[in-house]
Amino acid sequence: MAKLVLAFIFFSISIQLVVAQQQNLQFFIAQAKENAPALLENKNLLAIGEFQNSILIAQYKALKVNITSEVLVAPYFNNNGKVIDITTTPSPDAYGYDAGITNGGLYSAQLNITKNLFNQSSINNVLLQNRISSNAIDLSSQDIAHTIIKNIADTYILAYQLQLQREFTQGVLDDMQKRLQVVEILVKRAVLVESDYLLLELDVDAKKLELSQIETNFKATVNQLYTLSGIPIPDNPPEKLAEPNFERVTNPQKHFYERKFRNDSLQIEAAQRVFEIQYKPQLAAYANTGFNATDTRYIDHNLGASAGLRLTIPLYDGSQRKYNALQSELKYENLQHYKENAQIQQKNNLKSIEQQQTALAENRQMLNSQIKKQETVLEIYKGKLVQGQISIIDYLNVIQNYKTNVYTNLQMQTNLWLLQSQYNFINW
Repeated sequence: MAKLVLAFIFFSISIQLVVAQQQNLQFFIAQAKENAPALLENKNLLAIGEFQNSILIAQYKALKVNITSEVLVAPYFNNNGKVIDITTTPSPDAYGYDAGITNGGLYSAQLNITKNLFNQSSINNVLLQNRISSNAIDLSSQDIAHTIIKNIADTYILAYQLQLQREFTQGVLDDMQKRLQVVEILVKRAVLVESDYLLLELDVDAKKLELSQIETNFKATVNQLYTLSGIPIPDNPPEKLAEPNFERVTNPQKHFYERKFRNDSLQIEAAQRVFEIQYKPQLAAYANTGFNATDTRYIDHNLGASAGLRLTIPLYDGSQRKYNALQSELKYENLQHYKENAQIQQKNNLKSIEQQQTALAENRQMLNSQIKKQETVLEIYKGKLVQGQISIIDYLNVIQNYKTNVYTNLQMQTNLWLLQSQYNFINW
């Protein structure tokens, strides 16, 4: 049993070490989506939209219940010799409001209930507008997530390019250090001069410096990946990244700009419908109960209730309805212009990327053929160097040319990945 526990612990530690030493593109994308503040904000905004549905239903459908209370005193001055008097029968010489209007005062406390009737179409319109607003938030989240994928992917590609450069440079350095040992022996045997050894040693030192700079850039780019993903940089960041896997996305049934245009158009239509709610006849039922008196002496007899219907029919608004409709038409026309421009831009950009990818692939094929030939020449020069048949300068020149072409090949591969990332970013 103890052996099984130890084996399990060893296996768990091994798995953690592998994860710490290598990460892939999907890990950073998943973390970035999970931690992006804009996506978290939109998630809360969608929840707010659900609460807004309940608010709208309550505003248009629920009973409105409230309590009102009012005390009004309308005194008379110089009434039957009194400076101030509250009465319902003032003398002809008294000063104050007309008793027929105020009756001396008002004492009221009522429970009021109001209910809008036959307004289901109005409720449907405001709910539609809120749902379309939520759809706009959802589309915004899709756009944010899509941009996150693009930013993470491009940074990951650059980091992976540096990783490939590091591996290649390390291989060249290891080989040159072996050659340096051979040259040292040849110098001791007087086959080569000491300056050849020093020249090769300088180039080895330069390669070490170059490798150190590549390593620094690699770590900085990996740190940038963690920053973009919204997670702390670990004490032991990964030493290697898995090769990025980019597959060309298939053409969607509807591109993002088309879906956004559709939702923006619905927003204009919904706003127009909500604006026109005020032009529909509105019927409301109301009732109240309580006391409503003008004389406190009889207030106990002024308890009662009332009910009624209120019908409102709009007749004229200074042509605001017509102007609002014209504004909606112009807004829709603007959207149509943007949609047509987005369609042309997308087709042109995708076509341009495809042409660049084709040209890069052809050039890379030719470059790979040159690299294979250079590798053959390099092996020949290695053998001749051991025999002292070529100079160090010739050997270093061959290595430099080989390195330049390999770096160019890596840059071509990186550009192909970046182009594919851009293609996927546009074609959605």
